Amino acid sequence: MRRVATASFICLALFCLTAPFSSVAQSFSAIKGTVKDAETGDCLPGANIIIAGTSRGASTAGDGSFEITRVRPGKYTLIAGIIGYKTESISIIVEAGRDATVDLQLAPKALELDELLVQADRSYSTASSRAVRDFDLKIRPNRSAQDMLQLAPGIVIAQHAGGGKAEQIFLRGFDADHGTDVNISVDGMPVNMVSHGHGQGYADLHFMIPDVIEEVDVYKGPYFAEYGNLATAGAVAFRTREHIDGNMLRAEGGAFDTYRITTLYQIPTTGAHNNAYFAGQFYNTDGPVDSPQGFRRFNLFGKFHTHVSETAKLSFDISGFSSAWDASGQIPQRAVDNRLIDRFGALDDLEGGTTGRHNLNFTYETRGNDNGEFIIQAYASRYNFKLFSNFTFFLNDPINGDMIEQTDSRQILGLNTKYKFYHRLGLGVATTTFGGGYRADDMDAALWQSPNRVRAEKRVDANIAERNLFLWAQEEIVFSSQLRLQLGLRGDYFTFDVEDRFDTQPGNGLPHASGYAQETILSPKANLVISPTHSLDLFANFGTGFHSNDARDIVIGQRVSDLEKTLRRNGLSERQIADSLTALNFDPAYRDAKTLPRTVGAELGFRTRLGDRLNFGAAGWWLDLEREFVYIGDEGKIELSGRTRRYGLDIETRLKILSWLYGDVDLTVSNGKLRDEPKDADEIPLAPRLVSTGGLTVRHSKYEGGLRYRHIGDRPANEGNSVTALGYTVLDLTASYRLGNYQIGLVMENLTDTDWNEAQFDTESRLRDEIKPVSELHFTPGNPRNVRVGVSCSF
Repeated sequence: MRRVATASFICLALFCLTAPFSSVAQSFSAIKGTVKDAETGDCLPGANIIIAGTSRGASTAGDGSFEITRVRPGKYTLIAGIIGYKTESISIIVEAGRDATVDLQLAPKALELDELLVQADRSYSTASSRAVRDFDLKIRPNRSAQDMLQLAPGIVIAQHAGGGKAEQIFLRGFDADHGTDVNISVDGMPVNMVSHGHGQGYADLHFMIPDVIEEVDVYKGPYFAEYGNLATAGAVAFRTREHIDGNMLRAEGGAFDTYRITTLYQIPTTGAHNNAYFAGQFYNTDGPVDSPQGFRRFNLFGKFHTHVSETAKLSFDISGFSSAWDASGQIPQRAVDNRLIDRFGALDDLEGGTTGRHNLNFTYETRGNDNGEFIIQAYASRYNFKLFSNFTFFLNDPINGDMIEQTDSRQILGLNTKYKFYHRLGLGVATTTFGGGYRADDMDAALWQSPNRVRAEKRVDANIAERNLFLWAQEEIVFSSQLRLQLGLRGDYFTFDVEDRFDTQPGNGLPHASGYAQETILSPKANLVISPTHSLDLFANFGTGFHSNDARDIVIGQRVSDLEKTLRRNGLSERQIADSLTALNFDPAYRDAKTLPRTVGAELGFRTRLGDRLNFGAAGWWLDLEREFVYIGDEGKIELSGRTRRYGLDIETRLKILSWLYGDVDLTVSNGKLRDEPKDADEIPLAPRLVSTGGLTVRHSKYEGGLRYRHIGDRPANEGNSVTALGYTVLDLTASYRLGNYQIGLVMENLTDTDWNEAQFDTESRLRDEIKPVSELHFTPGNPRNVRVGVSCSF
């Protein structure tokens, strides 16, 4: 009852806050319409529509439709264009409180330079279609950061620490851990944390409120110069709204003492070209486990933007979140089989943690007289993290247990710039883009042995300063509407500076080193698009990328290399050098470690459209990753990861079945191998082999709903495939009904009440009364069938 009262009070308080602004949204309207081929009547996805004299506009979705929201009353000129078609303009009058509708028809035309000035971002790979991503964002229900991340086709995520930890990410045959091989950003600000206390590339998206997201771009593979570190399997870029459609308050509640309160409201501003809004969310759940999680999270987001002139705008946003939780952790299969606990039980329910992040983000955009575009962005983040985990129970300490505590406290400062201009190049027209930036991370990371959350022994303690300076260039050459070429080159320079507070105390059995290291890497890219017809695009992609390793790993490798030179100069033999390094807990092989292991990838694919009914794409791809040494944050150790090769097939389908019924299917089939291991030990642990998501969606003026599935097949949990991570298929149902300004919604997760494992690992562990350790499947159970209901009010 106390929690219900708390939720009711929060709802009332948020309503009181938003009520004074209820009249703000009434003076705005929207411009809606379609863009079609004037000769065939086919829809034109990817066309760009701009309000003349402003930077406001939209791109058409897969069915050729577009919508520009929050337009003030007045007379405007719309400009529409796409490569291979004549640019059209039309005058339109927008009245207060009434949406304006316009249907545009573009005639085919020989290519001209002016078309580039209003074209949408035409895709250069099968997976990077913005029109398809806009369709997904519009059609699919997204109520959490996890839902948003899974808009990227082929991505599967798993949570295994009570809900507050960053999700484990699987994409294109990668177990990307918490983000090691997937670059994630929001409004150009990086989400991934380098040299993180828990794991390299740790990407916690929980600071994001889904309702403020307007666009999501997906780039699979290392083919795009704008995305550098960690973009080996791909990159996902989110962009927040500049305007909201109106004020909104939503309350949701359901099983496991789950409730979520979300609000958005427009802040009144002076001037026709200023806009500001605020969003907030509170979330609580105990989860399905026997020991309540007590997970609570509070999010805030605010954004202001102003048009300082007809061709320039300035935006500023501030966001933050804080959360804390308990967790039941990963449990061994034998504990369930022997009835020590059930699937939702815990062997150590003192796992859990707390984390928070606060962000400032400034962006200035301007368009020059020659229609060149310039963007400069500066951002800052402050972040904290503390996590208690116990994966092995009593393996290392049979008396007190093996619980560890990981901490990370850091500040991030960064700068991004981009300049784009248009020009003729021989027989074609071209777009040249230069970009660059700088990222600085200053952090303290530590690892403790903390049985029962009581600190007993510090194992790792380091102050880290990591810097990344990068420059990139990209040339897009449009020879005709049937042939496009994109060439890119990216250069990254890193410095790593580590102050290891255990450097002079190597007695705890772990490698320690203070010092610095530096590294540079060049990454070429090339993408070719052939379009025999407007409804068919053929893609060929090639590129190299990389992910950096943990700074501690890199500095240890530098220390080993320096020691080897010194010892060899002093006349020691190879055997004596190896013995000297081993005495300092250094593996002699560290001297061959790759600081920035390179990925080489390529793919061939196509995307085709059948009117406004069907959008289908497929791509065959392969990725090779170099040998590297990986820092294991849970243990403070370094492990060798050999060369790998991954290859597979991606398929995407979007279908308009009826005017109110849509279907979609994404399928990824992949295979990955360790290239330097024997055939009986060459599996990449947890690498997905079969991943598929999809569903049916109903959209009507008053009601909408969906039936969605996600599937992942069985896969090896270790190199020898002696333990299998079990596959699953889960169905979710959503439904909602709108009545005036109110909307009632229902979500049913796991419709068939399937027993499924959300996260799985092959782990060696020992229970309290066991004499010998056992290596077997450990898992975190997925949610059983549960129901949530919600009510929202727009005003």
